[in-house]
Amino acid sequence: MSIMNQQKNVKHQYSDDKNLSARIKLHAKHSTNRKGFYPWLFELIKLADNDSILELGCGNGMLWKGKTSKLPVGSRLILSDFSEGMLNAAKENLSSMQSNIDFQQIDIQNIPYTNAFFDTIIANHMLYHIPNLDNALSEVRRVLKKNGRFYASTLSNGGIRQYLHDAIKKFVPDTCAFSQEISFNMENGSKILGQYFSSVERHDYIDSLAITDTKDLMGWLDSSMSVSDHSKEKERLSYLYEYFEKIRIKEGSINIPNETCLFVCTI
Repeated sequence: MSIMNQQKNVKHQYSDDKNLSARIKLHAKHSTNRKGFYPWLFELIKLADNDSILELGCGNGMLWKGKTSKLPVGSRLILSDFSEGMLNAAKENLSSMQSNIDFQQIDIQNIPYTNAFFDTIIANHMLYHIPNLDNALSEVRRVLKKNGRFYASTLSNGGIRQYLHDAIKKFVPDTCAFSQEISFNMENGSKILGQYFSSVERHDYIDSLAITDTKDLMGWLDSSMSVSDHSKEKERLSYLYEYFEKIRIKEGSINIPNETCLFVCTI
């Protein structure tokens, strides 16, 4: 089992939205794709009147910030997360509450709804945290209507993870940080989802990071490493700051690949 989907580490990482917010901040501030990931993702999600919508692992609700008024007529949106702390953050971020929006603490591996209940299900950057992905995807398929859609976004095993692993390795040669493959990724997503859905389409988000404030990168790095027990590597963060700061000064920015995609699935 990967560090990324060990339940004790995931619970610690997402006890509140502090770590997630640090990562969102980095991308919002330094992505070269000025459209932004959330607007891009929201445009690809097709909603219709009277839809029942479930987001699993909604985090702090940022996908819906400023967009709840765009929900179709008669629709119902359920924002769910494994973490109570995350749900509280989502409620705070979506302050303009609507009667057709509910918040529920749900484990994707055991979704408490009847068969074929939802028209749309969303899992944004969360499937790689699930201990039993087979249970999770079986549950998603079970509660999704025949003509419904499942939207699942994820990362590449390359991109920023590979970049940071190579950087840390300069100071900790035997490092394991960011070296383990995430269980659900851009490279294997189509094959995994194809076992549960008859149609799987992949949409790539074309982006990179041009980081002009080294402290933002260090915040991302610290927040991401808190999902594991890499205390040895975290002790080297001061060295990494100097390393990245030299790159920023020399090149004007710290340029890092950012590889992300969305899978759109139907039964």
